[in-house]
Amino acid sequence: MRHFELFEIHDHRWCPAVLRNLFTDALQAVWMTFDTYRPIIPLLRRALEESESSHVIDLCSGAGGPWLQLARDFETGQTYKTSVLLTDLHPNTEGFKRASSEFESVSFYEHSVSAMRVPQHLDGFRTIFSSFHHFSPEEALSILCDAAKEQQGIAIFEGANRDIRTVLAICFLPLAALFIAPTIKPFRWSRIFWTYVVPLVPFMLWFDGLMSCLRAYSQDELLQMSRKLQAKNYHWQVGTRANGFVSITYLIGYPKKTRSREFG
Repeated sequence: MRHFELFEIHDHRWCPAVLRNLFTDALQAVWMTFDTYRPIIPLLRRALEESESSHVIDLCSGAGGPWLQLARDFETGQTYKTSVLLTDLHPNTEGFKRASSEFESVSFYEHSVSAMRVPQHLDGFRTIFSSFHHFSPEEALSILCDAAKEQQGIAIFEGANRDIRTVLAICFLPLAALFIAPTIKPFRWSRIFWTYVVPLVPFMLWFDGLMSCLRAYSQDELLQMSRKLQAKNYHWQVGTRANGFVSITYLIGYPKKTRSREFG
């Protein structure tokens, strides 16, 4: 499949904050239930070690993204303590507070943060999970340029892919939402209403998930972006990691501060 310039419901300004937050809550619950991003832990840990970074600035965090699960898994076997700061253009403050209350290493920034223009005082290794496809090629390149210019590491991870297996898997998201909704905390009548009475949240998971697949960048496209930067003393790595039916595409870049080793 080729790359498409499409839209997602929760990505628009006209999407009510209550629906956007319910959507990001549900998406985070799906990631946690299936531990979607577990295979990338060794990659991210190695990148942090190579770039001598111990602080992560997570961009486009939604309700906390996969960090509620990753923070638990990531600390296992870690040789030094790592902290994570959650940020978003439209911060889900309640979701951020839940995440930070569960893990001492997770905090959040309550003000709006654009991934294309990260404030200079937010210093750390940048991560973006399942959101890079929201940006046009020009915007995506500017995100990478900003990280390289500031000599900050950056890691892009995408569970959405332009392949038939992932598209078929997306079709089961509405069903997963129906089972997961009652387990999401805190309990909200609005979640029940927009999941079961008017099933807009399950529809958004399916529609936005399908659009995400069609908008996702391939390995070759990510590699071409990294080659355009020509950043000195900057190491780039592109590849995929499988997790069941989902294939996670990644682009990792960081300034080389120690002798680089190949990723496993």
